[in-house]
Parts: sequence; C-alpha cells; structure tokens
Amino acid sequence: MKRLVFLIVLAAMATPAAATEWTICSSKGDEASFSVLVGTLGIGTATEFKLEVGNKMWSTRDGEGTVITRGQAFEDDKTILIDVMDEGMGAVVAQLRVFKAVEGDAPAAVGGTLRVPGVGAWVVSCEGGEG
Repeated sequence: MKRLVFLIVLAAMATPAAATEWTICSSKGDEASFSVLVGTLGIGTATEFKLEVGNKMWSTRDGEGTVITRGQAFEDDKTILIDVMDEGMGAVVAQLRVFKAVEGDAPAAVGGTLRVPGVGAWVVSCEGGEG
C-alpha cells in the first residue's frame, strides 16, 4: 500500500505545471495599464487582473489595491474583451477592448482601448501571454 501511495505522489509530481504568464496592455508613457494572468486555457478563463492608472491601483488579489472582480473575459482569434467590476459587482471599473492583427500564424499587432469610467480612456498595446 505504501508503494502505491508513493507511486501516485511521484506521478502527480511529474505532471507538468500549467504555464501562466501576464498579458499586459499599457498606454504610451505608461499612464494606464491593464494586466491579466493568462493560463493554458486562455483569457476566457482568467480570474486574476490588475489595473493601474496614475498612482491608483486595482487588483483581484487582496492587498494589491482596491479590490475588483471579473465581470467578463472573452478571447477569440481577433479580439479580447474584458470587463472588471467593483467588489460588489455593482459597477464596471474598467473595460478593455483589444483587436489582433494576424500575419502568418501569430498576432503581428495587439492593441485597442482601455476605459475606466469617470477616470479616462487610453489607446493601449499589449504584450505577453497568448495575445
């Protein structure tokens, strides 16, 4: 029995970890940025987000700024659409609308707009992750 448990633990340790990487969309001069932690299943399943505008910060992680939560997160081969909400899901905190220009097999340019209602809107370009 101990050997079976040992083999199960060993097999679990040998399973590759799911790769994650931050996709970061930022404005020229880094006035505003929106980051999403992308796992192997893509942006549509993402649950970790960070938003920075000037000296203000919002995050889905406690202790990293004002708490936000996922509203929607959608990605296909041409677009990324993400809304994050306040903690009570009563108001939209930010909207990211990104378009992908594809050349060959990979996106050649990824950019769009970041809007924070009542604060401002910016043109952003995105890097990292699967963008």
